[in-house]
Amino acid sequence: MQISVPRATLSIDAIQTMLNAAVARAKALDAKLHITIMDHAGNLLGSSASRHPRIAEVTANRKAFTAVQTGMPTHQWEAYLNSIPASELKIIDSIPGYVAARGGFPIVQNGMVLGGIGVSGANQEIDGDVAEAALRAIGL
Repeated sequence: MQISVPRATLSIDAIQTMLNAAVARAKALDAKLHITIMDHAGNLLGSSASRHPRIAEVTANRKAFTAVQTGMPTHQWEAYLNSIPASELKIIDSIPGYVAARGGFPIVQNGMVLGGIGVSGANQEIDGDVAEAALRAIGL
């Protein structure tokens, strides 16, 4: 019986590259955002904020957390929630911290979730665009 499984997390270089790319894309779009990067367990690894309202920070954190915990982009999580019976949705709604809105993505390499990124503060399209720019910067 195998009693362990490999785990991996993001390198400092990957975290910084993602933050730099996300900030550059946000500036190019003239968007004031909060950007959060979490590890595979949902612990904060890095963040950047050009938007002060606490709601943008909380939402970015929850988008990253949702992406890590579900292993799917938050817009796919939203589609999943829209497809399940109300009885199951009631159970999921009782779990705190999940967000079903564009702008959160798991960071996956070789089938392993290394972490997640969440972006919030603009509309969902811009939030998603900025998060995707961060992923492209590290080759995902």
